[in-house]
Amino acid sequence: MVKGWAHYLTPTATQRRLGMACLGAGHKQQVDPCPPRVLQSYAAVFVVKGAGWLEWGDPPRRAELTASTLFWLFPGVPHSYGPHGRGWQEIWLLFEGPAATAYEELGYLSRTEPVVPLADPFGARAALDRLLDVCRHQRPGTEVEAAHAVHALVLGAHDQDGDRDADDAAILAALREGACSPLSVHEHARRIGLSLSSLRRTIRRGGGCSPKEYVLRIRLNRAKELLAESDLTVAEIARKVGHDDPAYFTRMFSRRTGMPPSAFRLQQRRPRRTARA
Repeated sequence: MVKGWAHYLTPTATQRRLGMACLGAGHKQQVDPCPPRVLQSYAAVFVVKGAGWLEWGDPPRRAELTASTLFWLFPGVPHSYGPHGRGWQEIWLLFEGPAATAYEELGYLSRTEPVVPLADPFGARAALDRLLDVCRHQRPGTEVEAAHAVHALVLGAHDQDGDRDADDAAILAALREGACSPLSVHEHARRIGLSLSSLRRTIRRGGGCSPKEYVLRIRLNRAKELLAESDLTVAEIARKVGHDDPAYFTRMFSRRTGMPPSAFRLQQRRPRRTARA
């Protein structure tokens, strides 16, 4: 037995180009289990009150759930879930789009760990309440506002593990500090005190890429600052950001930014104040 309400959305092609599409949301009191099924979109379920279970995958894994727990459901992944006892209250939503896929690639949504116990559920609940309000009233711009609320929910749920986030932030800061040194990824890992595999997992989780890519991005950002703000030559800047070969640096910079360093400097150069006599 299910009691509650639901509103579904059908975003236009233009709205879908924003990258995130909310397909619907609802609030319900559920007593019977959700039968085994496979969705074509992503979904989220927030347990407002009560307790129950989730099974997902093939072979299936099982997790016990309590109130203030959020879990993600993924397209193509078989699952079933349901409450214990007299049932539970839940808020649910459906969403899809390239942004959802990117969040999964970045580790914000995990198929292996879809259950998120919310240590501070208020931010997630605020995003969900906003989404429910938008879907219920169907105002102009509903689809855009709903997509924004889904983004807020994903980000809010990702920020729940404060201890791990603090550890990851310290590792990312240490890597940024030495990124312009001419060190290999293995040497960076040893300098920070991590195994290479641990460094890779941390950077993937916090930076959304490999350690090599993360270091390269930091070097590019620093090079852009020096091109825009300093009078250093391109060769000098190349050495300052860890590249002994200016020609390689120029090729890499051009490939990544779409223009050579000299063109970037022309576009971004800020006027210098003339010293008074």
